[in-house]
Amino acid sequence: MEKEHFIDRKEAKEIGILFKEYVFKVSPDDYYLYIESPKISREQYEKFLEDWPIIKDFLQSQGIKFLLDFPKEINGSLVIAQGHPPKEGSPESIKLLPKFERIICSSMENEPNLQCEDLRERFQRIICAEAEEAVAQWFPSIPPTPGVNIWGDPIEPPVLKEKKTFELGSNVYLDEKDNFIKAKRAGVLTYTGGKLEILPEFTLKGNVDYFTGNVHFIGDKLIIQGDIKFGFTVTCKGNLELKGCTENKTRVEVEGFFHCDGIIRGEETTIIIKGDAYIRGVEFAKLVINGNLTVRDYLVFSDTFVNGNLIATEGKGIIYGGVVKVTGNINAKIIGHVAQTKTEIMAGYKPEIVKEYLHLIKKEITFKETLKRILYGIDLANKLKKENRLTKEKEKILEKLFREKEKIEKNLGEVLEKTKLFKDNLRELRKATIKVLNRVYPNVILGIADQTYTSNEEIAGPVTFYLEEAEIKISR
Repeated sequence: MEKEHFIDRKEAKEIGILFKEYVFKVSPDDYYLYIESPKISREQYEKFLEDWPIIKDFLQSQGIKFLLDFPKEINGSLVIAQGHPPKEGSPESIKLLPKFERIICSSMENEPNLQCEDLRERFQRIICAEAEEAVAQWFPSIPPTPGVNIWGDPIEPPVLKEKKTFELGSNVYLDEKDNFIKAKRAGVLTYTGGKLEILPEFTLKGNVDYFTGNVHFIGDKLIIQGDIKFGFTVTCKGNLELKGCTENKTRVEVEGFFHCDGIIRGEETTIIIKGDAYIRGVEFAKLVINGNLTVRDYLVFSDTFVNGNLIATEGKGIIYGGVVKVTGNINAKIIGHVAQTKTEIMAGYKPEIVKEYLHLIKKEITFKETLKRILYGIDLANKLKKENRLTKEKEKILEKLFREKEKIEKNLGEVLEKTKLFKDNLRELRKATIKVLNRVYPNVILGIADQTYTSNEEIAGPVTFYLEEAEIKISR
């Protein structure tokens, strides 16, 4: 039932509310009571302020609510009373944090300053989160609030039109302490069909190219069904399965198992794996494998280092061209090529041990040769001394030779001590073997630890190369 008022609302809207020399108007929506065109002189305004307490009492007596403590100017009118309209509410919502916003951006157009930036890095479409990393901010729902007019009548708010438009997947959760949505596990963040989810295992159905940008994966497993195109980078903290191939100038870094059904190719392509690797074929690329490497078909003209064992006994099992260094054993079907392509292949090879050992051996030889020359000079000087033919000038030379002898002997002793330590480290490396099932072609340099053997003729397999008494030997 409508409240009773002392003044007629319709009349108040059409004519206004009259009091003294003032005419107060009511807005069409009943939210404002105001005086039109308040362009009055300072004296008139001061007079109005003097009358304000009386005006206020009168308006209150007429049922006007929400009178202001002091009138204020709004849009050219002097507002006396002000209600407020109802406010529409909003459902709970989320906003992706800046790092993850690009997963819902599909256009590269109208981007400024692209000339000086690496587009492969700028436009990544696969964005990963670490475990417990915040990916989005959560905003609680805001219920609608009713309004009220200057007569004190409540105005019902509109019905909430929108509904919650998102859903949290099983690998994300809302942290109510800070209102952030966080990842339970590391993986790729996806936001499709309103569902926010982390995928610890992710399959890229195409290539790594300008559509995806460089890929920096964190999770359990990444599967790339296409190729890694020219110049692109893939880093993977987890297992990586590459169905396709690599083009030149690509870089792949994996902290986990690497499986490649395609060909790793390109002189400026680098593959760094912290774990075991299974690769179908390699052409001209650089490989650093901190684990065991299995090659199915071929490893040709590569620069390969394997901190483990190398197995190439499946498929074609061919190794030729380039340099292959392995800390463990090597098993292959064929090493070298019928065209007698130069091939260097080393087993039991640890650069920090073998290189330093060989360096120490060179220093040992140099010091011994120098000491031999010094001793010869001392012997010659002693003969001259016995024959009383040693001049004062030659005496000074003899003194210098003795000083050099002491210095060289000290240095030689230090080198010999270090060499002994490195020999102990080499003991296990020298147990490595190179086994070839089918054939070793000429112009193949085979090494085990610090020793090498050059194949000058074709050797039929199966054959095993092993190290015995500082010499590489062959057993069949």
